[in-house]
Amino acid sequence: MTSHQTEHALRCADEVRGLLARDPRLAGWYIIADSDDYLEIAFDDPAAHGAVYLVLCWPSLWQRPGGLAPHLVRARSGNYGLLLFGDDEQLAAGTPLGPVEDLDAPHVVPVPLPIPTSRLLMTLRQAFHFGRLQREAASAELDLDRARYENDMLISIGRALSQQRDLRSLLDIILRWAREASGADAGSIYVVTGEETDDDDKDLREVHFKVAQNDSVEAIEVETTGFTMAVSDSSIVGLCVLTGDEINIPDLYALDQPGEGNNPWGFIHDRSFDERHGYQTRSMLTVPMISARQQVIGVIQLINKRARGYATLCEIDAFERGVVEFDEVSVAYTKTLASQAGIALENAMLYEEVTTLFEGFVRASVTAIEARDPTTSGHSERVAKLTLGLARAADRTDRGSYAGLSFTPDEMTQLEYAALLHDFGKVGVREHVLIKADKLFPRQRDLIEQRFQFIKRTIENQVLSSKVDTLLKASRERAVIDLERELGALDRDAERRLEEVDDFVRFVLQSNKPTVLEQGGFDRLAAIAANRYLDFDGIERPYLTEDEVDALQVLRGSLTPDERTEIEKHVVHTHKFLQQIPWGRTFRRIPRIAGDHHEKLDGSGYPEGRSGEAIAPPTRMMTISDIYDALTAADRPYKKAVPVERALDILGMEVKQGRLDPELYDLFVDAKVYRLTRNWRPRR
Repeated sequence: MTSHQTEHALRCADEVRGLLARDPRLAGWYIIADSDDYLEIAFDDPAAHGAVYLVLCWPSLWQRPGGLAPHLVRARSGNYGLLLFGDDEQLAAGTPLGPVEDLDAPHVVPVPLPIPTSRLLMTLRQAFHFGRLQREAASAELDLDRARYENDMLISIGRALSQQRDLRSLLDIILRWAREASGADAGSIYVVTGEETDDDDKDLREVHFKVAQNDSVEAIEVETTGFTMAVSDSSIVGLCVLTGDEINIPDLYALDQPGEGNNPWGFIHDRSFDERHGYQTRSMLTVPMISARQQVIGVIQLINKRARGYATLCEIDAFERGVVEFDEVSVAYTKTLASQAGIALENAMLYEEVTTLFEGFVRASVTAIEARDPTTSGHSERVAKLTLGLARAADRTDRGSYAGLSFTPDEMTQLEYAALLHDFGKVGVREHVLIKADKLFPRQRDLIEQRFQFIKRTIENQVLSSKVDTLLKASRERAVIDLERELGALDRDAERRLEEVDDFVRFVLQSNKPTVLEQGGFDRLAAIAANRYLDFDGIERPYLTEDEVDALQVLRGSLTPDERTEIEKHVVHTHKFLQQIPWGRTFRRIPRIAGDHHEKLDGSGYPEGRSGEAIAPPTRMMTISDIYDALTAADRPYKKAVPVERALDILGMEVKQGRLDPELYDLFVDAKVYRLTRNWRPRR
């Protein structure tokens, strides 16, 4: 080509088209759109991350109102450059949108006509380099945005995982994030249990299918979760556990024969689930979750990475076009997530173990309490059931001072534990006082019965001795009838005295029952005690000792004031003992809630005489539940069970006297909380 040809001044679109077609310096550029108004050309360059596009616009386009608008939109996307051709006068007049230099697009270049060929070549070269820079900048920005998204996502995942302690909820979160990060249509999580042995031929571990999700098949979880299998290399999950490495299978339907080609693992794809649900398990990524102790404790298995544009895979032909292999980015994301998830899962499992330990300790403590006092067996569990029922009713109410009250799951557990352990302090009460059913201890009653038997024998011996003395002193001349009359009088006196003693015994045994003592009972017990007898050593002693009279004169119930004080101290022991347990921040209020359950709002309770706001709502709930169950319990040997209606009336009287919370009492009645223990059965 001559220099004259090189420097030829181009004046119109046809000349530019001809230059593109014949000039070797423009090799690589090709026309992708040609019209009377514009010419779109492109240049493929791998270094530019794709093609660079230029739109060469003629005045007939850019001078026309609205003609340039669609091209500006494309230019603003960063993928196109605009060259506006025209003479100096046309370019100076500008476009309907304003001067050329003010157009809102990253690369709009005015090209004055005529233009030398060399300058056009230079302009195209500069536009190409600018387009390359634009693409590189766009790619870098995209990578930066993606990195920011990944970073934010991982931070969000880490936060979500660290905040979740419920194992099932945690597994749901892990799987949902793993699927979102990788674009998986479905997935599942397995949890490993058991211990790994040193014997290579014997692995005691099992994998439990815990969670499943599928955007394209409903109710997958019902069929699949809960399945358990041994750890072995015959399954994909088992091999992942054994090796601790991820397994990425591009297409299960395209696997070669076991041990051949793309199937070095020797897997055989079971299509039974696919056939039942019209689904196809194609691409699969299986990644281990490893604990801080470098043990595989779970497995994330992702299924069917969806191609771009596919939200679900509901049609059979969608599995051919809509499923792709899990790429390196998906694998990297999932492995990063799995590393976080492994630690979170281990923490959740440890938390569950601690929770189970707490639960076991609480239940064992209740068993220990009830073993000391079998007569109240089940009381603690019933009180816990009633208290939780009342707490739920208070949580639901939208009226009164408890409208804003709510309980978290941890707070409900705290309340349950406090209710179960509210009588824990009874382990510090002497057993014979704790299980005292009558006013007298059994040994006291037996001693009194034996004493009165001795008194009766003493009376009989005295009568016999008097008879002997009478017979020895009688003269032979004395009339037999007089002697018989005198001996008969002795018999009648003995019979009267013996009946009196029997009556004493009957009254004492009757007074021994934990019922309200009859009017005059105090005086009669004192009168009985005033009687004297001689023991074996000839020492005069009362029929009843002072301690026995004090016990029998108890007006209500079976406990003396000292014994009642000892029983009441069980709440002190409860608070003291429970304070020794490191409950942590979550359950730190258990000692106070349990220790105050005998306090009353008017300050008449014990042991501290707290009143009003000093008694927390959970404790007020437990107090109502405790009193109700004590009244209605049918297993107390020292009293009969009070009918439900009467028990509620008694609680109502306590409310009127200012001792119990009226709003909680109304909830207890209105929500029929008391019915929760109507058909109660002890936990096995």
